Amino acid sequence: MNKILFLVVISVSSFTFSQSYKTAIGLKGGYPSLGGINIKKILSSSTAAEFSIGGYDSGLAISGLFEIQKPLPEPNGLYWYFGVGPTVGSVNKSLLLSAIGVLGIEYTFQDFPLNIALDTGPVIQLIGNKNLFSWGGGLAVRYTLK
Repeated sequence: MNKILFLVVISVSSFTFSQSYKTAIGLKGGYPSLGGINIKKILSSSTAAEFSIGGYDSGLAISGLFEIQKPLPEPNGLYWYFGVGPTVGSVNKSLLLSAIGVLGIEYTFQDFPLNIALDTGPVIQLIGNKNLFSWGGGLAVRYTLK
């Protein structure tokens, strides 16, 4: 019985994927964010937290995302992800609060500490902007830390 359990554990663990980095720091730009500092922290083999701070319209905003990520078969280091989170900031001296969703793809180079991500998704303005619903997206280039 112990041998069977051992073989099952080894088999399952061979199919478990995780990112090749623990934290990535860099820049992310796009819409509605105009660009800023971006940090992505791997929480488990299938989850991550992503934070950005930077320009937003004519103000400053902080965004946080909780993401679920899944590996793609080829090439090694290619993942797709989806997630949700809030954005809080100040635009034209008024409070901004929005809910954002993302669907994206990212690639981490195996021999060089670089991660590139491209995502898109809905933005629902809860406070502060005249447009209740918009669509956004971004491109991130990050340095990976093992």
